[in-house]
Amino acid sequence: MPVFSRLGSLMPRESSCGISVSAISKWLQERPQKIHARSPYFILVVVCSAMFLDLANLSAITIALPTIEKQFSVHVGDLQWVISAYALTFGAFLLLGGRGGDMFGHRNILIFGMSFFALFTLVSALSPNFIGLVIARAFQGIGAAFTVPSAQAYIALFFSEPKAKATALGYWAASGSVGFVVGLILGGVLTDFVGWRWIFWISLMISAVVIPSACLVLPPTDTKREAPSNQTNMEASNAEESGPTTTPGLYRISRSILNRLIRFDVLGIGLGLSGILLLNYALSTANSLGWGSGQILGTLIPAVLLLAFFGFQENRAAVSLLPSHLFRSLSFNLTLILAAISFAIRQGCTYFLTLQLQSYGASPVHTSVLFLPLGITALLFFPVSGKILGKIGARNMYILGHILALAGVLLFSFITPTTSYFAFTFPGMILYLLGIGCVYFTSNVLVVSAATKSDQGVAAAMFNVAVQVGGSVLGLAVLTAVAQGITKRYGDGVEKVGQVGYRAVYYSCAILCVVGFFISVFGIEVASKNPGARPSVQEVADAHEMVPVEEER
Repeated sequence: MPVFSRLGSLMPRESSCGISVSAISKWLQERPQKIHARSPYFILVVVCSAMFLDLANLSAITIALPTIEKQFSVHVGDLQWVISAYALTFGAFLLLGGRGGDMFGHRNILIFGMSFFALFTLVSALSPNFIGLVIARAFQGIGAAFTVPSAQAYIALFFSEPKAKATALGYWAASGSVGFVVGLILGGVLTDFVGWRWIFWISLMISAVVIPSACLVLPPTDTKREAPSNQTNMEASNAEESGPTTTPGLYRISRSILNRLIRFDVLGIGLGLSGILLLNYALSTANSLGWGSGQILGTLIPAVLLLAFFGFQENRAAVSLLPSHLFRSLSFNLTLILAAISFAIRQGCTYFLTLQLQSYGASPVHTSVLFLPLGITALLFFPVSGKILGKIGARNMYILGHILALAGVLLFSFITPTTSYFAFTFPGMILYLLGIGCVYFTSNVLVVSAATKSDQGVAAAMFNVAVQVGGSVLGLAVLTAVAQGITKRYGDGVEKVGQVGYRAVYYSCAILCVVGFFISVFGIEVASKNPGARPSVQEVADAHEMVPVEEER
């Protein structure tokens, strides 16, 4: 009895008889606001934990693929679906997750996404066969797609001061990179010693801590949106004032949800989801089936048509899934392109470097340990990247990043079975991660700063779609085709079969670095001189855009 009395003293109550449900609900709503009032960094810890969990889960299962192949006796060509199923749904549902957060509240969508992810993490751990595992991974991707945009939106919404925002985004980027490397190491250790299913059990244990923390720490976000461009202020006012203003809580919530669903771009959702899903499928299977096969062409052509209709629909929708006004800025478009290029280089180098090291005899655990410099470099660099960006400006940050990345990938091209790890691999990892980190972080800051508060979720989603497309299309599909084509044609010479293919991949990544460098030098400068795309003085200060802003003397 004394325990319940003390518990009651911690919460507001409507009467002296006990604790009502409404009092508990009120306490749960007020608690995050009080925590945020003390420090917004509680919010940062929660959203970075969500990012860490998503990336660690993704990389850990990659290391376990050979073991899964043996246990379920699946064909090596089908094994990719453990990764591809996740990537397909993640890329397809990103825009829906981002816009959903803008309309229904990022707290609601984030908690839903993490809970959905955790549920199918449990299903993955209990999967009795390979098909069940692939289906569970697909649903995991949906949960991650609803988690990541809203988590990133929280940083933009609750770190409004430019320096604090840049620092927070630096920790956000570091949590993803560190999570990826920790996942590689943890996946290798768990797979070798206790079994691959423990990857999901550990992930589930972390979710059991992060989700309740999110409920207690994350404050609700404002979901009020400006009236659509084709709706007059009078119509918007009438829409808001229609119906009783003093309605019961449950009815008011239901009506609010219904009004948002009515305004939701259902046709755009259908076209966008179908188009992105088909496009991702075609690009994921093109190398195994052949780019000219009927199945690929029969998927790729409808995907392009659906995405074309999607673009047309978004231009005429009252409340579009993808706000077209964001794409009117040349600098915004170039930022997304540079983000896509950076992730193509990262995905390509990480994937083929893993294959190359294992082909030289490294075990999964040994390979994951060899990638440790990436995580350490990210942990040291990203927290201070905001200060560097504030001093040298976005354009110079882009230029520096592409130069460092170019040096790193060129060092990778010298790796052979007889070269020392510390001669080329180790310094190459550090240089290329620093370079990619500069580009990725700068693009993230500019995209977040370019969007209004009501578009933060969809802006974060567009950024993640760009890096997803860059990683899957350029980083894996195209570079895999390059490696296979070059190896098939030139791999029977003096060098070991495959070695020339790896070198071709690194040369291709070097070309991408050069392309990004020229866009940074000439494209960003053009964008800053384009009257239609030039941001205001305040936007320049907030985004650290184009060039450093000199302080008044």
